[in-house]
Amino acid sequence: MLTDKEKKKLKEQPPHGFEEDFYRDLEGWFTSDIACCDVCYDDFIKNWPHAYSANEAAFQRSSIDLASFYSGSRLQDVYTKEEFYKYLQLIPCPSCGERLKHNIWPYTLPFDIVENFEDKIKEIGGIAQNTPYLLLEHPFAKEVYNAISDISKKSKAKKIDTHLYRARVQETLKKPDDDNEFDFPPNKVVSEGRYNHAGMPVLYLGSDPETCFYEVREAPCIIAKIKITDKIKILDFTNTYDLNKDHSDILGTLIYSALMSAKQDDTGWHRPKYVFSRFISDCAKSAGFDAIQYPSTRAINESYNIVILDQKFSLINKGSTIIELTSYGE
Repeated sequence: MLTDKEKKKLKEQPPHGFEEDFYRDLEGWFTSDIACCDVCYDDFIKNWPHAYSANEAAFQRSSIDLASFYSGSRLQDVYTKEEFYKYLQLIPCPSCGERLKHNIWPYTLPFDIVENFEDKIKEIGGIAQNTPYLLLEHPFAKEVYNAISDISKKSKAKKIDTHLYRARVQETLKKPDDDNEFDFPPNKVVSEGRYNHAGMPVLYLGSDPETCFYEVREAPCIIAKIKITDKIKILDFTNTYDLNKDHSDILGTLIYSALMSAKQDDTGWHRPKYVFSRFISDCAKSAGFDAIQYPSTRAINESYNIVILDQKFSLINKGSTIIELTSYGE
């Protein structure tokens, strides 16, 4: 940040409305506020990981260097390049407060962010690390539980017309042609996942084969094309506004944030970044949902995953059936 001495020196030659002119051109060009700058880019992605790939990577495409912004704006008609960079030092990044230097990301999240949400991320992260079973003691967790319960009252089970897909890495399969290899896994082999506790199996499915391939880290795999045969009640995080207008802001905030979309790179049994998403799963089951639909954290498109929570939709229980098996990634 600028020191008081630096600010005083700049004010010796007033910018004559420079900040107003700067934001006028920014909003006219991008119709967005500054989401982050070079200094706080990493923190923005850490807090809002889904923003990186959502809406056909709109956030990534919003990046612009300040030199290009100057040359393409009306500012060049009023200020010399030297004046532009001089007065630019008076404008702090609205996200981190540091001076703007090289690049900015004009981008607006497509919902109203829950108030003080980044503080809530830190508080919940502390609970996840230390006392995860006390998560419901946090006021925001209670708010989420109540929202999901309310959504359930207005939701109904329905048929899924499209096919879904499940990938298994080839080297992990004992019998690659056996349909049972693509069912809910045995309890004894299930570790903590994004939406399941250790020892409690669920079925993770993708919207298309490519998404499944990315979810298994692009390893050679066999992909099962699956049809869900029964009506199923889904908590949908991919179309939050159209389906749940009353709770769209809280659902949007959740799915874009690190609470639900952080990538967990830990290989051990303890996976703290999954604590809140597993809490969401418990809330969904308690409220009567059979599955959760959510954007893929691996594929950069509008693909999604569905995690089936209830084993009545397993292959062995005839709640789903395999159409075909296909090799992928060889």
